[in-house]
Amino acid sequence: MEKPITLQIEQFKQDLVHLVNESGIPVFLLDYILKDFYNEIHMLNRNQLEKDEKSYQEHTENQ
Repeated sequence: MEKPITLQIEQFKQDLVHLVNESGIPVFLLDYILKDFYNEIHMLNRNQLEKDEKSYQEHTENQ
């Protein structure tokens, strides 16, 4: 059985918290780093959404 997504998310969060805590990077720098990280993820998500919409639209038009 594949690990449920809820458990995968929780494990990811725990791993991320551990990594941040162990990094020793000051909080004010983490703010900048995580904002950049979020912006990159957000852009990738938007790109994927656009691709999915286009693919779905093409698929529905061909049926």
